[in-house]
Amino acid sequence: MPEEIRVRTADNELTLGEISAALPDTPAIMEKVGHSWWHLIYAARGGNWGLAEYYLKRVAKLENTLKVLRPKHRERLERFQAEALPSVVDAIKTRNLVDLEAAYAAATDLANVLHAESGYPYVKWVLPTTPPQGLQLEPVEHDEPPGS
Repeated sequence: MPEEIRVRTADNELTLGEISAALPDTPAIMEKVGHSWWHLIYAARGGNWGLAEYYLKRVAKLENTLKVLRPKHRERLERFQAEALPSVVDAIKTRNLVDLEAAYAAATDLANVLHAESGYPYVKWVLPTTPPQGLQLEPVEHDEPPGS
């Protein structure tokens, strides 16, 4: 029987199986997607378009990670990214809140359809009625860098 590959880290040595088991599962990644999706729309509503764009990039990065870690969801993730995200991206780039609200609602609806197609019809994402706490959602004034 071949010896299992082990990877040495600064603190220990792990097998590839142990590394795989330590990776986040689909619910953990999707919880972060939902968190970012919630923050995105409230940041845009507050006028902090930079923060909205930050969370949009976070959503895409998390989805791309999930495509690698859980390839059974790849087709639906790619469908969401191709059908829903371009309108969200365009609305954020143009800072058009009316268009973003429409694109965001359509994207959320598609996400819920895709959850059902994945076998999880009971996972229905709903935008929280309160904005997230702990971040400035209003526009941020850029301070001059020190020494300028």
